[in-house]
Amino acid sequence: MSDTPIINRNKEMRKKGGNSNRRSSLGNRGRRASSLIESGQTTIPHREVNPADFYKHIEAEGLTEPRRMKQLLTWCGERALAGKPPHSTPNSNAILGARAIQDQLLKDFAARSEFSDWFSREDDGPNAPVVLRPNPRNMELDEKLAQLETNIKRLQDEKKAWQAIRQPPPEQPPLFSEGETGPIVLPDLDLLDPYEDKIRVFLADETASFGAVRSRTESRLRTIQSSLEFQVDQLADNVHKLEQRVLVTGKEADKVLSVSALRLRQREEQEKASAGTRDIPVIEILRSLGNILPEGGG
Repeated sequence: MSDTPIINRNKEMRKKGGNSNRRSSLGNRGRRASSLIESGQTTIPHREVNPADFYKHIEAEGLTEPRRMKQLLTWCGERALAGKPPHSTPNSNAILGARAIQDQLLKDFAARSEFSDWFSREDDGPNAPVVLRPNPRNMELDEKLAQLETNIKRLQDEKKAWQAIRQPPPEQPPLFSEGETGPIVLPDLDLLDPYEDKIRVFLADETASFGAVRSRTESRLRTIQSSLEFQVDQLADNVHKLEQRVLVTGKEADKVLSVSALRLRQREEQEKASAGTRDIPVIEILRSLGNILPEGGG
């Protein structure tokens, strides 16, 4: 059976157009409507299309956001535009006037791009007050700064107190003037008690003065200090050696005790094996011994 002329014609058209690049209709979606809007004409999707789905029929590629917004506003305006009222409708002139104003607004949306370009709109709204929250790190640093300032003030006061103590005391005037004191009369030394005489000798001795005692004390401290570091190091070394000896002794004692326990266990096993009581409980052995011993015997 041969093909019909229509089938043959379709085959020839497929062969001729097989090498051409066919464009998908998905890329042309909404393109014709956009070109009509740019030329001043208006078009709108079918009445059965929900206005909430208008964005699906706008070209996704090739159009900027303001042009897509203009197309969406034009479609929504066309859908919201009321129809012409019949001639017998009351207030038909007012309705027609309102419709003419709406129609003119739609034409302005199509002709003037600034009506739908929100990128170039003026920001006339009042600026909302910005509430700046403090940075937690800055709050922490402020607390540390206040604490450090308090410590600095305390240390400065302490420094002033130490400097006041370091200064020599002011010279005090004598209690009695030279004219009031008169000549000094020494007591009779023979009338002093033995311990009082010792005190007098100590106070009157030039070698036992405060300067001499201080020099002897400082000399003794220097002598002790010169050998103190060596003695401390020697003490630390002896303590370390003692700790090491205690550690080694403990390890050796543990080793000896473990070996002794092992030998004792082996000896008990050998004695039980030689006596034949290896697998006999201890209570049975005690009962056997009780039977062997005479009655009333220890």
